[in-house]
Amino acid sequence: MQSWRDALNADEQADVDRILDSALHVARTNLGHASEFMTFALMTDGSGRVLEMTADDALRKKHPNAQALLDQTVTQLRQMANISRCSAIVSNTRIAAQKTDAIEVRIEHRAGAALMVLLPYTRARFTGALTFGDLRLFSHKAEVWV
Repeated sequence: MQSWRDALNADEQADVDRILDSALHVARTNLGHASEFMTFALMTDGSGRVLEMTADDALRKKHPNAQALLDQTVTQLRQMANISRCSAIVSNTRIAAQKTDAIEVRIEHRAGAALMVLLPYTRARFTGALTFGDLRLFSHKAEVWV
C-alpha cells in the first residue's frame, strides 16, 4: 500500500509536517486554557507560511452545530485553494471505542495527499493536567481540492 508520503515530494512533505506541527501546537495551547476548543483551520500560503482561519462569528456561539461549522470551514478553505498549498481542519473530537477525547487534524495538500491524524488525550479530574497519547494516522477523503 502506498503511503501518503510517497505521493509527495520533499517540499510537499515539509508542508504537511509544518501544518501538522502548527495544528497540534495551537490545539494543545487552546486545551491548556479551556476544556475544549472551537474547530479552526490552518492553511499554508504560496511561500509556505502557516495562516490560521476562524469560523464566521454567526457560528461561534456557545453550542454551535458541529457539522455546520465543519461545512463552513471546508467552504472557506475551498475559496482559498487557489492561493494555498496545504490545509488543515482541527477539531476536538471523541474516540467512542476508547472512551477518550482527541485532537482531530484533517490535512490535505494540493498535490493530492489527504489524511487524518488523531492525538488522544485525557485530562486529570482534579488537577486538569493533560496527558497525550500516541498519534494515529489514517487516510482521508479530499474535501478541499476535489
